[in-house]
Amino acid sequence: MMKRKKTLSILLILTLVFSIVFSSVTISDAATYTGKYWLKVNEQRNVVTAYKKVDGKWKPVRAMLCSTGIGGTTPKGTFYTQGKWRWGALMNDVYGQYCTHITGDILFHSVYYKECYKKNTQVTSQFNLLGSAASHGCIRLSVMDAKWIYNNCKVGTKVTVYRSSTSGPLGKPKPIKVSQSRYTYWDPTDPDSANPYFIMRKPVITVSSKKKLNVQYGSKYDLKSYVNAKDPNTFMNLKSRIKVSKVLKYSSAKKKYLKASFSTKSLGTYKVTYTVNDPYSKSASKTIKIKVVDNLKSPVISGAKNRTVTWGDKNALGKVTAKQASASRTSAIKTYIKAPGSSEYKVYSYASAKNYVFSKTGTYRIKYQVKNKYSPYKAATKTITITSKKGAVNADPVLTVPGDKTVALGAGNAFEGVTARHNGKDVTSRIKIAIQAPGETTYTSYSQNAAKNYVFSQVGEYKIQYSVKNQYTPYQTVSKTLTVTVSP
Repeated sequence: MMKRKKTLSILLILTLVFSIVFSSVTISDAATYTGKYWLKVNEQRNVVTAYKKVDGKWKPVRAMLCSTGIGGTTPKGTFYTQGKWRWGALMNDVYGQYCTHITGDILFHSVYYKECYKKNTQVTSQFNLLGSAASHGCIRLSVMDAKWIYNNCKVGTKVTVYRSSTSGPLGKPKPIKVSQSRYTYWDPTDPDSANPYFIMRKPVITVSSKKKLNVQYGSKYDLKSYVNAKDPNTFMNLKSRIKVSKVLKYSSAKKKYLKASFSTKSLGTYKVTYTVNDPYSKSASKTIKIKVVDNLKSPVISGAKNRTVTWGDKNALGKVTAKQASASRTSAIKTYIKAPGSSEYKVYSYASAKNYVFSKTGTYRIKYQVKNKYSPYKAATKTITITSKKGAVNADPVLTVPGDKTVALGAGNAFEGVTARHNGKDVTSRIKIAIQAPGETTYTSYSQNAAKNYVFSQVGEYKIQYSVKNQYTPYQTVSKTLTVTVSP
């Protein structure tokens, strides 16, 4: 409770301040209250739960140990705060930090000090009573909690004092106990940098089992997802205060972790450090490993479609390609081919499949398979049908040769009247010529130019063989033989 002042002028001033502030806030009620926080004091369990209005609903956000009045002297009901004091004089010539006026002479304030402004004069035995009734009616708190209310809850904040055997939705924090070998000393929760006795529990950072620690290359990834933090002193959620304070990536070349920026476009193992700072508590850090990998998905095979080829064509791969997220896998494709009439597949490397010749007409079953470059080597498979048909390019060339004839001795030109066509094109230039003269047992080859200038210089029978080869599979050759009889 507030200290009874003997000076009439001070009482008059306080009465005037209280009446002005009180008149401005008591008009609020549960239905019309628009404040940000609502403080509920469980007088039976000696715990204060702070609620915050989120999306129109009151959400419990902080639990605080307190000491209410012995014998139920803390008034029950709903009130609205009416003023604040950084230091306040209390009854029996003691003082409190971070005082917030609730009603009458009832305040929120720290455990009391023997001297004003001297932070090392808090009575240690009274601090250890937090969590149980100990006051004359005021609601005592640790400095950390009294400061939180002082800083965050504006004048006019709603306060409800009630009794219940249930602590509240967040529970009752575990108390911090201090040594009583000193009658007075610092409050162990006072965040003052000069406090030599700051012994609060650190925030706890947790990583949910739902967080993926193996991340697919090129995917979207939120480093903070499923990372949470809580203040064990107040059960306050500190997730919004989590920061990524350091990122390191392992260098296989230097065999150590180096400073880096996290990116799912860069394969490797990262060490990510999260830090959370609680201005009313301490800071804490936690480091985890996250791997950017390219083995969570099978490669993707593209361009594998049923198609028709001409008998004799080559290349069983055609326009088939394969890739995984970080690399091409086309050259790693294995091609399994079951030719017409065969009951089994034969496997071909990428290069062999590119040079494969469809040497039969009919239906080929082609199976493409490629594995991921990295363990566990997930595979992709696609099977297609390739139909090999005999087309115009596979037909025999048409070779035109004059009929057998008789010429005079000394006549010339062994290529006269000879032509060849294939698939609608003149292929005469590809004709080969071989001549067997009278009395010879073998043919001698001649170029077309030499054949045109050839002279029949002997009497007797000449055999002239003309041939033309298809330049497409199956490369069949058409031959015809002309007999030329030379007379004297």
